[in-house]
Amino acid sequence: MLSNLILKMNSKRLKVHFLLLLTFILIGNTFCISESSALVYSNPSTTPLWSYSTGNQYVSAVAISSDGSHVTATYQNNVANISLLPENGKLCLFDNSISMTKSPIWNYSIINSFYSVAISANGSYIVVGGGYSEETGYIFNNSNSIPHWIYYTGGWIYDVDITDDGRLAAIASGERRKVFLLNNTESSSILEFPTTGLTLRVALSSNGKYMAVTDNVGKLYFFDTSNITPEWDFTLSGDMSTSLSISADGNYIASGGDKVYIFRKNSSIPIWTYNTSDEVGSIKLSKDGNYIAVGGGYGDYNVYLFNRSSSTPEWNYTTKGEIASVAISYNGDYIVAQSYDYFLYLFNRNSSIPIWRYRLDGAFASNNDYSLDISTDGKYIVAGGRHYIYLFDRDIINPPQLIIPGYNLFFMLSIIGIMLVINVITAFRYIKKKNAKNPFLLL
Repeated sequence: MLSNLILKMNSKRLKVHFLLLLTFILIGNTFCISESSALVYSNPSTTPLWSYSTGNQYVSAVAISSDGSHVTATYQNNVANISLLPENGKLCLFDNSISMTKSPIWNYSIINSFYSVAISANGSYIVVGGGYSEETGYIFNNSNSIPHWIYYTGGWIYDVDITDDGRLAAIASGERRKVFLLNNTESSSILEFPTTGLTLRVALSSNGKYMAVTDNVGKLYFFDTSNITPEWDFTLSGDMSTSLSISADGNYIASGGDKVYIFRKNSSIPIWTYNTSDEVGSIKLSKDGNYIAVGGGYGDYNVYLFNRSSSTPEWNYTTKGEIASVAISYNGDYIVAQSYDYFLYLFNRNSSIPIWRYRLDGAFASNNDYSLDISTDGKYIVAGGRHYIYLFDRDIINPPQLIIPGYNLFFMLSIIGIMLVINVITAFRYIKKKNAKNPFLLL
């Protein structure tokens, strides 16, 4: 009857419409649909524990205590190159040990900007440094927003670090070409460690006995902090190194210029190097010194994981943008990466397939890899977007969705709907025409 009739139809017009419909579906699914809107299963995603809006101000740096109890972040107006306008930098502190809340327990403001921030293992102390005309370092106790210590360095502060117990804080003062090491318990105890070029990055071992430093002429310095003369230095390839990390015991150092370098503390000769396809954007050693997470910069969109024993990556994963920052848990079990494609990716060290990914609200304002951090056990992750600070729980995983809503979805469904209507109309016209020619066909 009607089904038999349809099966017998050999109209060229119907065949053409049917083929056009299939073509539109295939082309749309392959080309017209963006990653945020596809007729395919999405990647697993996650939901933040909370996100905190900074209004119209831009996130510049974030940090989380090793135990995950405290999160700190800095943000400011993005007016560094506009004279006479204040940047109104702000530092805020969140206490996750009381409740998972998105309201800071306090904040602190300055006229200029904050550039980098670090927090002690249990969240008791925070050190923060200004950038863009701010030449002062600040140390806070987490109990209140009144600085425990304010120290003027006389040069823009590009990086800071702090020991696990918060006793020692290191401040990289660019134009002064020095790292200042402050003893939090003795205000008169200040050591100055010189560099050749502008001092860019600093990394302390957990107890502060060892320190690694880089500058803008591509030099890496390794110090025993009992002596202001470096134990050794090494000239990296590339213009400069804004990537630096040290193991908890200070036995291993990782840095990057246009390649990855791994060192032991007792030698300036690299254990090995690895040539990436472009500059190294971010590098982090697991605190036990066994694994190295690397993010490519500029034209390199890859996240790499290395075992310290080999210069061959365990795996790599390609995103759709350069990697702004990477972080790694204490034993290297979990790796997180933030890309200029606006996605945050979480990995297990055994696989290059992300556990989940999450689209942030945009790119961060900071020039260096200060926008991401992870707790010691990899349970909690803090990330800075454009105007939001996010806290994630590693174990919250949303299953893949069949269709991810996005800006192309309406367009694609509209095309499919129109084609279906055309085919239905054509089918009825064909049936009507057949009936007119042979009214006994359906009997």
